[in-house]
Amino acid sequence: MADNDDCRSGPTRRDYVKFGGTVLGGGLLAGCAGGGSDATITTSDAVSTTETDTEGATETPDTETSDGSYSVSMAPVGEVEFDAVPERALTYYPVSADAAVAFGHGDAITGIGYDKELFGNTVDYYYDALDGVEFEWEELGRVTPASNPNALDRELFYELDSDVHFLDPCLLRGPSFDWTEDEVASIAADVGPWFGNYYSRTNADPPEPCRDRYEHYTLWEYLGHIAAVFRAEERYRAFKSLRDDLVARIRADLPPASERPSLAVVADTGGTFWPYDFTGDGYLWAHLRPFGMQNAFAATDAQTGSDGSYDYEAMVETAPDVVLRYWGTALGDSFRSNREEVLSNPLADEVPAFRDGRYYPSGNGMQGPIMNLFQLEMTAKQLFPERFGAWPGYGDGESYPEIPEAERLFDRERVADIVAGEF
Repeated sequence: MADNDDCRSGPTRRDYVKFGGTVLGGGLLAGCAGGGSDATITTSDAVSTTETDTEGATETPDTETSDGSYSVSMAPVGEVEFDAVPERALTYYPVSADAAVAFGHGDAITGIGYDKELFGNTVDYYYDALDGVEFEWEELGRVTPASNPNALDRELFYELDSDVHFLDPCLLRGPSFDWTEDEVASIAADVGPWFGNYYSRTNADPPEPCRDRYEHYTLWEYLGHIAAVFRAEERYRAFKSLRDDLVARIRADLPPASERPSLAVVADTGGTFWPYDFTGDGYLWAHLRPFGMQNAFAATDAQTGSDGSYDYEAMVETAPDVVLRYWGTALGDSFRSNREEVLSNPLADEVPAFRDGRYYPSGNGMQGPIMNLFQLEMTAKQLFPERFGAWPGYGDGESYPEIPEAERLFDRERVADIVAGEF
């Protein structure tokens, strides 16, 4: 996926959703400036993006006008004014798709990014465990051409006619897509505004045109801004309370750091393993950070290949106690076949994780509120089965496996009730 055709000339600017304040100027129109000091949505300055216990909360917007319009401010898009709650929303990454569903606006989703089946399985994997919660992705549009998932078709943004695009305009200005400022600005003005913050994914620097006033957010700060767009602050606070209770429960029962297993998070193909540094900053690792795990690759002298990958011999030297396959939950039978191949390798008995069968599918870091809850529970069971109950396996490989009610770490019915607006 992208760390990831001319616009129509002359269309009138839609009235449904619009930029407010001074947003219609220069780089701000392109979405490449900070939120400014007049942010409608504020976050706690006292909370670090690397915080492990809690994440900053987002306050309810208080700038609603007499005509019912309201504004939400977030870096890098600045202040965005909405005449009404968006009824059509492009959710390019799973974080915003899952958030739209969680906050009661799944029906607003018009389109998604990259391969639809992979995207759909990434989000929908968890929903079978929840009564009445669904993600109907099959008929959704997509703005990435099927022949090139690392490109965007600008014409499709017009065809989908979304009231808001949950996609960071600074990402569009970067090398993955290489849009011009005018190309970004025309869709914001003619169709609907951009609203995304991609580079908080790993707290990386955005492209140079956006760098001066960019701001990084924790996962739950970011989700709070999305909730504000949908005027779903009560649902947000209910989900945030569930998440905080779950993290507190997990952290209260963790063993001392010296007794925790070493962990490797990888992508792998045919016995070649590409490592992830899950100890870094950013919301990509919000489902792993609370566990305070040691990265097995950081403690080894094993040599990587020229592309940064490890071969099986290097995995023997690294000797992780647990291996998680990043995004493995969306791969279904593909992961299960890969797992059998990995564990049947002649060197498997020399890698503790493989010898003990502790090679598990993990989730995706571009996670919304529902995904985050399930991925925290899943990780707890995979890393510490003696404390949180054993991970039950793979089921059909297409949905989150059934866990006995007494062994669940959060209340499924409560989640379904929040989605339904029943508090």
